[in-house]
Amino acid sequence: MIFLIGSFILGLAGSFHCIGMCGPIALALPLNRQSSGTMLLGILAANLGRIITYMLLGFVIGTIGYSIQLFRIFQVLSVLFGIGLILIAWRKHWLKRIELRTPGLQNWISKKMSLLLHQKGTSKLFGIGLLNGLLPCGMIFLALANALLAANPIGSAAAMAAFGLGTLPALLGVGFFAQRINQAFRTKLMTAFPYILSVIGLMIILRGANLGIPVLSPKMEEQTKPGDQKTVVIECHK
Repeated sequence: MIFLIGSFILGLAGSFHCIGMCGPIALALPLNRQSSGTMLLGILAANLGRIITYMLLGFVIGTIGYSIQLFRIFQVLSVLFGIGLILIAWRKHWLKRIELRTPGLQNWISKKMSLLLHQKGTSKLFGIGLLNGLLPCGMIFLALANALLAANPIGSAAAMAAFGLGTLPALLGVGFFAQRINQAFRTKLMTAFPYILSVIGLMIILRGANLGIPVLSPKMEEQTKPGDQKTVVIECHK
């Protein structure tokens, strides 16, 4: 549970970055603005598509984690990732450095999104969300690195879903209150960013420290089954 909570909070922290990254897309959505209800439906459709893409990416990264699930490796990765997260919290420009630039893919996504942005309909908004989730972003790579530590595909997909839900409030706000989100408001949000990210980093370090603290730092034990096959048991996931 603490893993999912941490992923959700990471999404909340990433929201401040998302307003700058995905905010323009949220503002350009071809929403039906006849009522608040139709606007909400359209925004939710777009964000549902985005979260589904995150979950699929999480499932893929989880298969990698599942294939290397030696608990000592995951302890080290967890501690290193937590330290890296704290460093990035206070050096936000490092987010750009971890983005994987793929011009061919980005151009393809941009063209497809441009076509959908000129069409109306819930299905088109859902498609925009699916494509939006594929756009390279430093926070997405951090979320995927965190999801890798779940060590199984379902857990990684759930972690990415929690991350996506964490970004949802901010992007809903952009859709409904675009005119009120001025530069001064964005500056206030960014002021809180490093503190929240540092707390998440500490949570991840504790998770990998193997201190035996229920929920916060569960004890991971290596057990041997008949036939000398070793498995890892994480107490909070029993």
